[in-house]
Amino acid sequence: MLKNEFLAQMRDLLGDRMDEYLKAMEMKPVRGFRVNTLKTNESFLRKELDFEWVRNPYASNSWILPDDVKLYELPAYTAGLFYVQETSASAAVEILDPKPGSRVLDLCAAPGSKSTQIAERMGQDGFLVCNEYESSRAMILAENLEKHGAANTCIINCDTRDAASAFPEYFDYVLCDAPCSGEGMFRKNPEACDEWSPENVNACARRQLMILNNAYETLKPGGILVYSTCTLNEIENENTVIDFLSAHSDMKIDPIPDVYPHTLKSRKLDGVLRILPSEYGEGHFVCRMKKDGEGSIQELKQMKSEKIDSTVMQFLKEQLDQPYRYLYSRNGRIYGSDLPFAAVNPCRLVRFGVLLGEVKGSRFEPDHGFYASAAHSFRKVYDLSNEQLVQYIHGETLTIPLDKGWYGVAYKGHVFAGGRSDGRMLKNKYPKRLRRR
Repeated sequence: MLKNEFLAQMRDLLGDRMDEYLKAMEMKPVRGFRVNTLKTNESFLRKELDFEWVRNPYASNSWILPDDVKLYELPAYTAGLFYVQETSASAAVEILDPKPGSRVLDLCAAPGSKSTQIAERMGQDGFLVCNEYESSRAMILAENLEKHGAANTCIINCDTRDAASAFPEYFDYVLCDAPCSGEGMFRKNPEACDEWSPENVNACARRQLMILNNAYETLKPGGILVYSTCTLNEIENENTVIDFLSAHSDMKIDPIPDVYPHTLKSRKLDGVLRILPSEYGEGHFVCRMKKDGEGSIQELKQMKSEKIDSTVMQFLKEQLDQPYRYLYSRNGRIYGSDLPFAAVNPCRLVRFGVLLGEVKGSRFEPDHGFYASAAHSFRKVYDLSNEQLVQYIHGETLTIPLDKGWYGVAYKGHVFAGGRSDGRMLKNKYPKRLRRR
């Protein structure tokens, strides 16, 4: 139930549109989905998802997901061919508009919906750094990016002050999707209503300003900074932006075109976007800003790799049409990337590039992430039938006569996992954490 203090705040904000808001709050929450363009295309996915596609008005590669869709029954979901994301939240990356070949930071990234959206727009061309403060959520972020097939990524787990220290004036684009009081999540998560308070709103605003100031330090002159929240009040949105701009005279609002439905014009700032709850989404705030000047390209120090075993090189040669440009070894684990492995001190590094596998004695054991990656094509692939797919995700070994060795396991040509053949059986290497019954 919405608290009286919250309702009073919303009446002040909305005025004569309060009834519209209250009616919207009685609607079901809305889910959306995006085509994972790193792995497939809209034409293929339309054949797989046999329901009416209603376009999400807040992003170009996004549609509304019908209520009755059971995700885990869809092979395309298992194969990572689409990503589920709240519809209005997709506006932030649409407005950030990162270009292929650029350097991008998602400063508060978990669970990864915006990071994967950024990766799609970059198309494996450029460098995406994703940070998450909480270590458990950083692992969820890494898992979601892995399933999505994003390769030119660096996942870090640190305070935003450490991110500012590691990447001074480095990024062309920075997304600051800051932790907030979550007023745009009340339909989806009614328990959040009970946690709301004016004190929490003010505490969030203080934290958001600190995070924004750290985001500023990572942005190169001429770069774009997008600040977004999933809350509706002015304290965490306009007031935070105003305080930030007053401290940084070289930052200016880059106005967002007034082309989106179910929005509320700000009474404090021109050119920002506030999306209200509706049949199209839950609610979001977005502000796009630009830093004055032109920045030079900053380079980072490179990490020193341990020696790469020859068995690794032979395995990659047998498996991939084209090798990764750079390899990095640490404690027997081998990582691949088409970018140099940059040092990120003082941040804790969760993952850089793709975890290819691990050297165990005299053999190399490939990781699930190696086959989930969409960066390079595989030489040896086995395409599962629908029946075999069900067996595979249950963790079963498949009776299939194949030449001995490792294979990319695919659904209709889309590799999403790996398996090892002994000549008669394809041993299941699908991670136990992902298996379903």
